[in-house]
Amino acid sequence: MRAGAPPDTFARALSRRVTARAVAERLPGASLIGNPDRCIRAIGALSSRAADVLAFWDADRADDRLAASAAAVVIVPKSIGARPNDRGALIAVDDVRAAFIDTVEALLPGSARPPDPAAGIDPSARVHESASISPLACVGAQVRIGARTRVAPNAVICDGTEIGDDCVIGPNAVVGWVGLAYHDRADGRRSFFPHLAAVRIGDRVDVGAQTCICRGMLAHTTIGDDVKIGSLVYVSHGVAVAPRAWLSAGTAIAGHATMATGALLGIGSIVVDNVDLGAGAIVAGGAVVTKTAGAGTKLQGVPAQAVDAMRRFGPTPRA
Repeated sequence: MRAGAPPDTFARALSRRVTARAVAERLPGASLIGNPDRCIRAIGALSSRAADVLAFWDADRADDRLAASAAAVVIVPKSIGARPNDRGALIAVDDVRAAFIDTVEALLPGSARPPDPAAGIDPSARVHESASISPLACVGAQVRIGARTRVAPNAVICDGTEIGDDCVIGPNAVVGWVGLAYHDRADGRRSFFPHLAAVRIGDRVDVGAQTCICRGMLAHTTIGDDVKIGSLVYVSHGVAVAPRAWLSAGTAIAGHATMATGALLGIGSIVVDNVDLGAGAIVAGGAVVTKTAGAGTKLQGVPAQAVDAMRRFGPTPRA
């Protein structure tokens, strides 16, 4: 969890609890350190504050994030030499991500990607009576859609997505599908990393045509109130967009990047993964942002550099 970020409470619940010993026994060559009877009831990120979570840590050495984690059981590298907390357990393996992927598949079969929603509205979805859903849209299981929200033809709203009031989801938009996340194993196999979380969209959000907002892997992708997203935009897994941000057409924001309140991406600009844009930051069209930028920063170029002045731009027609 980054400094100043709110506590992460997401965790994907299991249908039944399992012990650290049971997880370790499924993983070839694994070593169990700590309490073998420690129970796991959910899977989440190392930063999750939910109860009884299984998480992973794949850095070469331990640091304060591992020591401070509330996770019940953590899959770690054999080389790390760390100790669990008083009540928890560590499972040491050669390939942490492969072990985590295999464990998720064993405990939550078929959960790596959401199923394809059928045309129409799934019976388990909760759609406000005032919402307008095209008969050509696909709305998946456990979706929630708020009052007066419009969903256009051929839009796909995947399982577990939540959309607030007064939103517009444009034609052919996809909300809640997966991002590009794979792990290469030592034997050459390429395994997809599971996306267990979903998408949370606030109120009065516009999503343009053919835009894709990916579901999170171990934390929800979040879009705040009054965010405006143009057409052909890509929002990757775990991205957090704060209220009143603006993403112009053709922009892309990569995994776990953040945009603070009122930040703006000009047409065709790119924000790479794990970069934070401060409140009111402006990114010029076509720029590629590779480093975190503070509040009010104005960025342009490839790679993007701070400039002293930039016109706040938007869809104002020429006279």
